[in-house]
Amino acid sequence: MARGFLRRIQLTGGSTYIVSLPKEWIKSLGMNRGDYVVIQPQPDGSLRIVPSKGRRRGPFEASMVIREDMTPSMVMRDFISRYLAGYDIIKVKFVPHALHLRDVIKDVIQRKVVGMEVIEESADELVIQCLAKHSELPVRVALRRMANITQFMLDDLLKAIETGNRKTLEDIPLRDDSVDKFYIFILRQLKMVMSGLLAPSDIEAHDLRECLGLRLVIKSIERIADHIASSAQHLLAIKDIPNTIRGSLLMLGKESKELYIRAIDSFFKGDAVSAHRVADEVTRIRDMEAKVVEDILGLVSAEEAIELRLSAESFRRIAEYSTDISEITINLAVPVPTLLRK
Repeated sequence: MARGFLRRIQLTGGSTYIVSLPKEWIKSLGMNRGDYVVIQPQPDGSLRIVPSKGRRRGPFEASMVIREDMTPSMVMRDFISRYLAGYDIIKVKFVPHALHLRDVIKDVIQRKVVGMEVIEESADELVIQCLAKHSELPVRVALRRMANITQFMLDDLLKAIETGNRKTLEDIPLRDDSVDKFYIFILRQLKMVMSGLLAPSDIEAHDLRECLGLRLVIKSIERIADHIASSAQHLLAIKDIPNTIRGSLLMLGKESKELYIRAIDSFFKGDAVSAHRVADEVTRIRDMEAKVVEDILGLVSAEEAIELRLSAESFRRIAEYSTDISEITINLAVPVPTLLRK
């Protein structure tokens, strides 16, 4: 844990207040007399002091070695952990018997992360750089795209239930990768703020509290997309849905979709009143799910009942995660306490 430095406020020139900066901090950053720092007022009345942006010594580089005893999942997690940490360039070295894992890295770049490109390649090494910058795709813009993709997935799921189009059901889980890419990209930016590599204002956030709220919102959207994909997969296991169940399942899905749209709209508008209305309606969705499950148990085989019940459960979970988003909106609408004396 970083220790604090106690400094006395001094008056110079009759009108200017000054505070000395710790020598240890200056030296650790390689700074000297005449260099600039940026002083950023925070909502709670405190000040954040950071080196001038012009002093960033980047790009940040990391290395990783792929061994033959690593599984594809281990390779993926190790690579993404460096991406999330904020590294701009990742050098991946392969030991002689691990070259078959090269395709795993390329697959991660294509399906799981935004803006990463191979800029150098040799027989045993890949050099990968993140070309997407936070200034070009701020958190709220990326979050809106993530939310829209999720809504389009939900739209298509409901159309597939209504029409029985199995091709649409097969396509829906594939689009979950696009949601994951935005989730990981936004998480990268938020982690860089928490690490001090970026200020909240760099990603167009007001403060760290909002960053925490954004972190919770993107996780809820990511889980909603997972449940949409899961619902589609369960429905693919059913040859034909009885019309009675189709109608009740479709109504449950439409109500869950309506809550999701309202929750997202409330969050972007900062509308706590609307968010409260969304949160109050989750009980109704749970009651609807219970009625759908009751209908399912009397009309289909045990195997099909399991798949349909899990699909209905996913719609209920979508509504519950939408409620989570609404609660975050309500929490962020409350002003934070201030350290300033009145």
